[in-house]
Amino acid sequence: KGFASLSVGARGMFNKERIADIQRKRREWEQGTLRCSLERLGLNESPTTVYTPADVEDFDFLEKVGFPGEYPFTAGIYPFPLPGASGAGYAVSGGGLVRAGDYSGYGTAEDTRDFYQYMTAHHRVGGPNIAFDLPTQCGYDSDDPIARGEVGKVGVAVDTLRDFEVIYEAFTGENDLDNIASNFTINAPANVIIAMYIALAEKRGISLDKLRGTPQNDILKEFVARGTYIFPPRPSMRMIRDTITYCTRHMPRMNTISICGYHMREAGATASQVLGFTMANAIAYVRLGIEAGLDVDLLVPRFSFLNLGGSMDFFREIALNRAARRMWAKIMRQRFGAQNPRSWILRVNTAAHIGNVSTTVQRPLNNLARSVIGGIASALSGGGGDVRPRYDEPLGLGHSIEAYQLQADARRILQFECKLCEVIDPL
Repeated sequence: KGFASLSVGARGMFNKERIADIQRKRREWEQGTLRCSLERLGLNESPTTVYTPADVEDFDFLEKVGFPGEYPFTAGIYPFPLPGASGAGYAVSGGGLVRAGDYSGYGTAEDTRDFYQYMTAHHRVGGPNIAFDLPTQCGYDSDDPIARGEVGKVGVAVDTLRDFEVIYEAFTGENDLDNIASNFTINAPANVIIAMYIALAEKRGISLDKLRGTPQNDILKEFVARGTYIFPPRPSMRMIRDTITYCTRHMPRMNTISICGYHMREAGATASQVLGFTMANAIAYVRLGIEAGLDVDLLVPRFSFLNLGGSMDFFREIALNRAARRMWAKIMRQRFGAQNPRSWILRVNTAAHIGNVSTTVQRPLNNLARSVIGGIASALSGGGGDVRPRYDEPLGLGHSIEAYQLQADARRILQFECKLCEVIDPL
């Protein structure tokens, strides 16, 4: 009986007669209640917008939204938010998932190793998500004169295989390479870092098919926004192609790329622009793999996306993330003819959030309030209520333990006290 009242029947709110009633009632409301309030306050127009079923009278739920975890993935890429999302330094694994931790790394290889050992001793689990300093990202050794003043600043300096090995001294035994996932936030020399990972695995007697992780490996957004490219576009794309091809054929558990909108957004792109750039770059990478002889349904399931950045524009950020999931699903299914449902999924690490660019150095504790608002947007856009970034983000990459804890507590409050994740995609 309850469902019948919402059906497209004589009493349904999408019935044509009912839509006409709503439209008539709206006109009466605008000429009466709304106009009186505007005149009383001296306003020419309402500062808010009201939507009714009349605004979506031809809405097709299954075509536009569907169910979470199913095409077109508007409501979410999973039936429910997966356990183990980040928020406290390392991801808390759940349901058999193996994930890397939060973005981290600074100073020398020894500094970063010691940080990981400290975090592991405090019960943080998972592998590293390594931030590399700018000289490493641009292919310079730490003793190169051009690197002066930048070594170890925004990430860890890695000049040699030995540096790489030192970092991974924090990951042995139960946390050896075959039991963790590693993320490498680097692009132009991503193939060199992957080669180091392979060399380390061979030294430890671990086969390549057991290695998990994600190299960023997204060179196109470097040309668009960040600038840490080394070679011109064509040879750079050839290196990306070779890395994707090798990993697809020999390292089946490794993601081959993390396609990023975030950096372009932080560099000034609008929400619409970042969606267009990100999809265009992703399409270019799909074509690259297909032209190299890879089957689309073998290639794309190992593609991941970082995120689309964010802002304090609450409802539009929610809409952006829902639209992006649907857009990618349609591109893969209709444009590239992908048959594997995993090829249709925009495998992104978070949903809506505020973006680091929304944080301020002045009164940094206000950033916690901003991040909690982003966490609410995450929960309402098919995510898991991820509160990010930490309040001291604009002060440097070395987040304080207090900031880690406040972030984790805020996320738990949204999930377990507010119960925001009990209904997925409520908007």
